[in-house]
Amino acid sequence: MPNTTTVPFIPLPPTTTTTISTTTPMTQTFEITLDVEFKEEYNQETNDFHITVSNTIRDEGLKQGIEAKLINFRSGSTIAQYQVSANSSVTPDFQALNLKIAGKLAESYPVVFEASGPLTFVPNDEFYEQTVTVTCGPPPVNLNFGTVSAAEWRRNTVLISEDGEHRISIKDGISTLTVSRFISSDDGVYECRLMRTNDKAFFRQKSEKSFSLKTKPTITVSPIRQYVQCLGESVALNCSVSDGYEVEFQGFSGAGNSITYNYIAPQGCEQEEKTFTCKSKTQPVFTKAITLQLSSQSAYCINDTFGQGDIGYKAAVPCYPKLVGPNKVGEITAVCKENKKFDDVEYNCILLPVQELLDQSQFLTATTLPVFLEQLKNVTVNYTDEVIKSPPNIKAIVRILINVANKSSSLDISISRDSMENVLITAGVLTINGTKQTWNFLNNNDTRSILNNTDPESVSSSFLDSLETITSHLVNATFDITTDFIQLNRTTFTDTFNAEFNSSVTIEIPESNGDNKTITMIVFNSLDNVLPARNEANSSLNSINGRVVLVQSSGQIKNISFTFDILNDTLGNPECVFWNFSLFDGLGGWDGKGCELVLNINETETVTCNCSHLTSFSILMSPNSPKKLYLDIITYIGVGISMGSLVICLIIEGLIWRKVRKNETSYLRHVAIVNIAVSLLIANIWFIIGAAISDAEVKNPPACTAATFFIHFFYLALFFWMLASAMLLLYRTTNVFAGGLSKASMLAIGFFLGYGAPLIIATVTIAATAPDNGYIRENIICWLNWDKSKALLAFVIPALSIVVINLIILVVVLYKIIRRRVGTTAAQAEEKHVLVVIAKSLAVLTPFFGITWGLGAGILADPTNEGIHIAFAFFNSLQGFFILVFGTLLDGKVRSAIASWSQPSRSRTGSTSAGNSTSSGFRFLRNWRRGRDGYNMTSSASSDLHSASNT
Repeated sequence: MPNTTTVPFIPLPPTTTTTISTTTPMTQTFEITLDVEFKEEYNQETNDFHITVSNTIRDEGLKQGIEAKLINFRSGSTIAQYQVSANSSVTPDFQALNLKIAGKLAESYPVVFEASGPLTFVPNDEFYEQTVTVTCGPPPVNLNFGTVSAAEWRRNTVLISEDGEHRISIKDGISTLTVSRFISSDDGVYECRLMRTNDKAFFRQKSEKSFSLKTKPTITVSPIRQYVQCLGESVALNCSVSDGYEVEFQGFSGAGNSITYNYIAPQGCEQEEKTFTCKSKTQPVFTKAITLQLSSQSAYCINDTFGQGDIGYKAAVPCYPKLVGPNKVGEITAVCKENKKFDDVEYNCILLPVQELLDQSQFLTATTLPVFLEQLKNVTVNYTDEVIKSPPNIKAIVRILINVANKSSSLDISISRDSMENVLITAGVLTINGTKQTWNFLNNNDTRSILNNTDPESVSSSFLDSLETITSHLVNATFDITTDFIQLNRTTFTDTFNAEFNSSVTIEIPESNGDNKTITMIVFNSLDNVLPARNEANSSLNSINGRVVLVQSSGQIKNISFTFDILNDTLGNPECVFWNFSLFDGLGGWDGKGCELVLNINETETVTCNCSHLTSFSILMSPNSPKKLYLDIITYIGVGISMGSLVICLIIEGLIWRKVRKNETSYLRHVAIVNIAVSLLIANIWFIIGAAISDAEVKNPPACTAATFFIHFFYLALFFWMLASAMLLLYRTTNVFAGGLSKASMLAIGFFLGYGAPLIIATVTIAATAPDNGYIRENIICWLNWDKSKALLAFVIPALSIVVINLIILVVVLYKIIRRRVGTTAAQAEEKHVLVVIAKSLAVLTPFFGITWGLGAGILADPTNEGIHIAFAFFNSLQGFFILVFGTLLDGKVRSAIASWSQPSRSRTGSTSAGNSTSSGFRFLRNWRRGRDGYNMTSSASSDLHSASNT
C-alpha cells in the first residue's frame, strides 16, 4: 500500500462558529484520511473519485439533516477535507456523522482511523539482542471500530513478516509484535494497522519516533592471559568499559569507567590458573575475564607487551590502540619459543562495527536482511582502508556473507535488486588491488593446510561460495547492476544468448531446448586478487589471466562459450578452468573438467573456452617457460655424462692417491677435487630423485623437502670446496716456505668451509622458510622457492659470490706466479707446478660455474627466454665432465700416472724377446717408480729427475 501521513482522528476546529440567533447555522470542518495515493486530479469536480467521495459526504449529511460538503483533497495519502453545518436550533452530532461518513467510504476505500497515542515498547531502554514487545491498540470505544480481524506491522513503511525472530498475535482488539532478538536492523519507525472484517477501514498507531536499543557495553581487560611467577610481586589487572558505563572486579570493591586492581602473587605457590572477572556494575551480564598462569618456575621469555612465559605458553593481550589503531576489539596472541622470544604473533583484531554486524548476522530474517545488507555495505565502504589490510576483518566480513547465504537458503529469502547491489559493493571492496597481500596471507594458510593435512578452511573459496549461494536466491526479475568492481546482468532468453561485459568477456550460448530461461551473469574485475591460482596439481606457476565469471541459469544448459581478454600478454599455455569447491578436501581449486580450449588468438589477445556446465569460470596461464621435451633430453643426457665423468674422476683419484700423499699442496688439491666431485655426484643423484618426486602423480611434500635440502646442501658444498681450493692457492702462493698452518689445520679449515658453511646455510634456509611453506615451490617441484620466500637466494648469492671471490684470487695468484723466479730446487719447482695446475683448473671451472649459475639467475629475470633455458640446461648438465677434464686430466702428472699403469705389462712382454732384457727391465722399473713417486720428490732428488718433473 502507498505511504500515508499521520492525521489524528479528531475533529478540526470549525472554520466558522456563529451563535447570533436561533437561525444562525453551526459550522465545523472535518478530515478523513484515505489510504490512497494522492493525485491532483482528484480536486477536479468531474473526476470519478471526486464525485464518489463528494456524493457520499453529501448523502450521509442529508440523512442526519446536516449539510455536508466536500471542500478539497490534499496529500498525506489522500485527505478529504469537508465542511458540515446545521441550524443552531438543533444540537447536531457532528462526531457521529463523521463516523458514518468514514464507515460509508470504507466500503469502497481504505479509511484510516488514527490513534491518539504512540505504540508501547517494552523494554524501551535495554541492549541489542534483547527481547522487545510492541503493543498496538485497542481502538477507543467511542470509535465503534468493531471486531479486529487482522493486524499488519511495518517498520519504516516496510511490511514485517512473521519469522523465527518476529511473532505477531491478536487478542481482544490488541495486537502484539514480539522481536525475539532486537538487533540494529530492527531500528526504525514502527506502525501497526488493525483491520476489521466488514470493510476496508483500519486503525493505525505509530511509534512516537524511531525506536532503537542501546549498543552493548564494550569491556576491555588487560592482560587477557599472562604468566606470573610466584615471587610476591604485584600484577596490575586493568579493566575499562565504553563511555556511559562503569565496571568492577567481581568480589572486590571499587568501580569506575576504567579501574585497576593490583594482585599480589603469593610466594612459592603451586602451578595453577587464577581467573578474575570484570563486569558491568549496572548490567552484570556483561563480563570479561583475566586469566593468570601462576608458576614457581622462572620465566623463559620476557616481553614488554606479552609479559613473561614458559616455553609453549600462549599469552594474550587486548587490541591496544597504540598497536592496531582505535575502534578495534579482540586480542593479540603470541607463543613463548625456545629462542626466548614471543613469536607466532596473531592479530585477531576486528573493527567494532564489523564485530557488531558479525554478532547480529546470526539472527537475520527476511524482515531485517535488507537493512542489514545496507549497514554492511556502509561499514565496509566507510572503513575500506582498515578492512583491506586486515585478515581478521576480511575473514569476519566473509563469515557475515556466509551467514547471509545460509539464512537466505534456510529461510528461502528472496534477494531484491537493492540488496544484491549492497552485496556486490561489499564484495567489490574485498577484491580491490589493495587486498592482494591480505588474501595472499589467507591463501598461504590454505596451502599450509594442504601440506600439513590439517582441517581445511579456505576464506577465499568460502567468499566465492557465499556469493554463488546469494545469487541463486535473486528475485525473479530482469535487471542490471554495475558497481566499480563487479557487474551483474540478469535476463531471460529462449533459444540462443550472446552478451559482452565490460569489453573483456563475451558469453555465448549457441543453443538450448527452446524453453524460456533466466540467466544470471556476474563478472568480477579483480577476483584474481582473491582466489589462488592453484589447480589440481597445486601449481604455483599459473596465474589467473582473465576475468572471473559466475554464471547461473534457471534451466539446464549443456554448452556455453566464453571469450576472455587476457590480462597479461607475457603469459602463455592457456587452460580453461572452473572453481571446484571440493578440491583439496574442500579448500577448493581450479579444475579443467568439462571445459576445453577452443581458440587462442595471439593477435587479439583473447582465449575462447567451451564448457558443459555452469559455475565460476576463468583461464589459467603460466610463464612461457614450458616443460619442453628437448630440454629434458639435454638435461638427462648431460646429467648422465656428468655422473659418468664424476665416477671416472673418483676412480682416477683412487688409483693415484698414494702418489699425492707426501706433497702437501698436491695432497690438499686432490682432497678438494675429490670432495668437489663427490658433492656434485651426490647432488646429481638427489636431483634425479627430486625430479621423480616432482613428476609423480601423488605428491609427497616431505620427500620433496628432503630432496631439496640435500640438493641445496651438496650444490653449495661444490662451490665452497672450490672456494677452499682457491684459498689454498692464495695461501701457498703468498706463503710457500715460511711455515704457517699444518696440513691437519688446513684440512680442518677445508672441511669446515666445504661442508660446515653449506650445512649452516641450508639449515637456516629450511628453518626460516619451511614453517610458512616457503621452502619448496608450491607446485611440489623439488627446488628452492622463489615466488613466495625468495629461498633460492640462499643458493644464488653464495654461489655467485664465490665465483667473484675466486676470480679475484686468480688475478692475485697469477700476478704472484708471473713475478716469481723459477725455483732452483725440485721441491720449489714441484710446488710451482701444483700451484699452476690449481690456477689452471680454477681459471676454467670458476668462469664455467659462474656462467652456469649466471644463466640460472637469468631465467629468474626472463623466464620466457628459451635460449637461456637451453644454455642453462647444457652448461648445468656438463659440470661433472668439466671437473674430470679441467680438475683432474688437466694435470700432466695425473696423465703420466694413468699411462704408467699400462707400461709395466708392455715392458715385461718385450724382455722375453730382447737380449738386453735385464737392463731394459731395470730401467723400466726405475722409470715406473719415478712416475709412481713423482709427487714425493725431496730436495735431494737427482738433477735428471728434477728435469723430468718439469715436463
